[in-house]
Amino acid sequence: MTDIRTLVDDRLTACWFAYPVQAGWEGTQEIELVRDLGPAAVRDANAVALIDSLAATRLLDSHVIVSNHAVASSRASFLTIVTHTRPDEVDNVTVSTPDVSLSGRGLAEATLPRFYGITVTAWSDARLVVDASTALLIEGAEALIPVDEEEHYQEDLGRAWFLLTDTPYVSHVCVAPRSELTRNPAGVVSAVKRLDAARAAASDNARELRRNLSRDLEIERDLFTETLADQTYTLGDAERAGLLGFWQSVGVTAPIDASSTFVTLT
Repeated sequence: MTDIRTLVDDRLTACWFAYPVQAGWEGTQEIELVRDLGPAAVRDANAVALIDSLAATRLLDSHVIVSNHAVASSRASFLTIVTHTRPDEVDNVTVSTPDVSLSGRGLAEATLPRFYGITVTAWSDARLVVDASTALLIEGAEALIPVDEEEHYQEDLGRAWFLLTDTPYVSHVCVAPRSELTRNPAGVVSAVKRLDAARAAASDNARELRRNLSRDLEIERDLFTETLADQTYTLGDAERAGLLGFWQSVGVTAPIDASSTFVTLT
């Protein structure tokens, strides 16, 4: 059996998988963390990977989605939009997206016009000041920190997606090389089981994970706990519906055959 690498996108949204690796907890030493893990890196490594759900669409020709692992949220996410006034009173703005993931930007594209009625005239990677012509999209720890400006509004876009579609927002999925499933299925299963170990370690040490990350990132602990408690970590029926709806909403045109795109490994 040839060993297959296991990669995990190192973002706070996926901390249930990533933090056990950072902390060196038992069973996670063979997992590799990569910040903003992209399709090219996954292809080059021929790896099993927990990757941004929108980036995963660029791998559908060569990889399957492994339903055993994912990251999804419904009523609390690590993605918020900040506007100068009530978001339903905002229109024709540039959206600033500093250090926002591909799926985070995609979720904003899907929810801002449909849920809030906001027309986005431009997108900017630069961090811009929030005013009548600019909104700020923030992801990660900062998204859980209330904005200082009293008149500004901060809205959770994961929650907006759930209210709009009645399905979870899936930020990350697990992918595996289709060719390795044929010639080295045991290697794929072994690589996927490393993610099992990370999730188990996170569950066994959940209090420590929440305490350490909320302290290190200066997040209010109860809010961080609430956000993590809302997450689910497999692609069940609801998560799969949310994922497919999300892909469709941002114009993914790749053919998706559920019987060949999604697998569950045992």
